[in-house]
Amino acid sequence: MIDRTSIEKDIGDLRRSAAGLEKEVKQLRDWIGQNERALPGMPEALRRITEDGLLKARADLALRENELQRLRADLARNERVIGKLTEIERKQRDIVALEQEQERIIVLLEKQRADLRLLQAEYEQITRPPTPLPPCEVVLPNNQRIVLNAQKGDHLIGWHDGAAAQPPEIDLQPVQGGANGVSRRHAVLRPVNGEWTITDLGSTNGTFLNEAPLAPNHVTPLRDKTRIRLGNLTIFFRYITQTTRL
Repeated sequence: MIDRTSIEKDIGDLRRSAAGLEKEVKQLRDWIGQNERALPGMPEALRRITEDGLLKARADLALRENELQRLRADLARNERVIGKLTEIERKQRDIVALEQEQERIIVLLEKQRADLRLLQAEYEQITRPPTPLPPCEVVLPNNQRIVLNAQKGDHLIGWHDGAAAQPPEIDLQPVQGGANGVSRRHAVLRPVNGEWTITDLGSTNGTFLNEAPLAPNHVTPLRDKTRIRLGNLTIFFRYITQTTRL
């Protein structure tokens, strides 16, 4: 692209040259006009000299007027070039500003989309019908079967010593839970997202699933036919409709 500085310098030079030529053209026109008016009253010898001078002056005037016309054309062209450069630079600035605004809008748009996805997920979670749990039960060492009620929610496993106001839902005192290392509040069975889970409540002697120890307060899903050892006492978790008699 043409350099703006060089074009502006050319415009300045052309304006000065044109101004000088305009002054010279005016002086020549004035001189020609004065002599043409004085020509009829001149003596013959002076008239011939003056006519020769006028002839040369008119030729010189024509050259200068042509040069002035050329300078004015060059000046007009350069001014149009500068005008277009100005428009291009303005448009470039507009594009940069719009690109920056576009980047900001894209960031905002992605944030709004992420927020929308989160809201939609929360909406689906709220409106999703609860997943029905298959009937499950816990079998104690004395073959007592305790059916788990998903609508009730948490089922505390422990043993009742008579001091607490209410025994746990799964009371292991009848099978000597306290003597076998079961804590009063040992673990909890809880339905979560369509399956039963177990969480050790920081018991003294720990909870084991098929002899694998559980970390305290860690939610672990239960599978069918799972042995749950609490201290030294083992109970069984099973799906009623999917298992045979133990």
